[in-house]
Amino acid sequence: MKKQYEHLIIKGIRWVDSLPDHEGSVGGKGFPILMNGELVPEANAWVCPTVFQITGRQSEIVASGTGAKANPHIHEGDEMYLILGEKGAVEFCITLGDDTYYLESPSAVYIPAGLPHSIRPTRFTEGTYGGSCQIYLSRDYVTKPVPEHPMRIENTEHLIVGDIQWVKSLPDHEGSVGDKGFPILMNGDLVPEANAWVCPTLFLATERQVKIVEAGTGPKANPHTHEGDEMYLILGDEDVVEFQITLGNDTYDLTSPCAVYIPAGLPHSIRATKFTQGRYGGSCQIYLDKNYVTRPV
Repeated sequence: MKKQYEHLIIKGIRWVDSLPDHEGSVGGKGFPILMNGELVPEANAWVCPTVFQITGRQSEIVASGTGAKANPHIHEGDEMYLILGEKGAVEFCITLGDDTYYLESPSAVYIPAGLPHSIRPTRFTEGTYGGSCQIYLSRDYVTKPVPEHPMRIENTEHLIVGDIQWVKSLPDHEGSVGDKGFPILMNGDLVPEANAWVCPTLFLATERQVKIVEAGTGPKANPHTHEGDEMYLILGDEDVVEFQITLGNDTYDLTSPCAVYIPAGLPHSIRATKFTQGRYGGSCQIYLDKNYVTRPV
């Protein structure tokens, strides 16, 4: 029997041939889509995760400047680029208005509506895992050309979060990620304009971390609700990680890559059930508001 909330879950990547104002292709397949308003009618987010284990060929394509890229454009809604992966594994060149930045993994950029921007990879390190996760905060991805008199921000540097920020605890969560607490990559405290909160628990799994997950003593979120919408992105190579997620009274066992959209008010929880030693993966929790606030069920 079909479960009540099964339509909120996207299993596997969907590929599109092209995106407006983008050039090239990811692995000759087009562009990967993990969430949008067509896949999940409730979704107020569009997700394009170009994150993978880097081959020698992919590294050479990026080094030659012929990889997939987004040319300068604007949106009517806000957007984020999450630069994900092992530390220093990838580097991207991002323009915000007239400013240019070179950002290594892990980092994040928040792009307010109307601000011209572009992105292109400049370095991928063979054998590592990394890339970018483009998140547009609306149902469907729509671009516009840069107008003759575009929006300008005097200081764009404050839109960038250059590395993971750690917090000791989160409400309704147990445990810790690597004994350090919980990793935060974007929120309203770090970037005042940000209407998104991002917690990427992504890492290269060691033998110890695999055993912790198998023992059921790793970090987890107990049942809770929010006043805003939320997403869980389960990232990594195919079947590298597995998470158990509850939505209402339903339980789902999900493997990478997949995504879950959680409308405001729906009780939910999440815990890791499998990590693969020597492989990179995990979950990226994204709450669609400035700061993370939970409520009891």
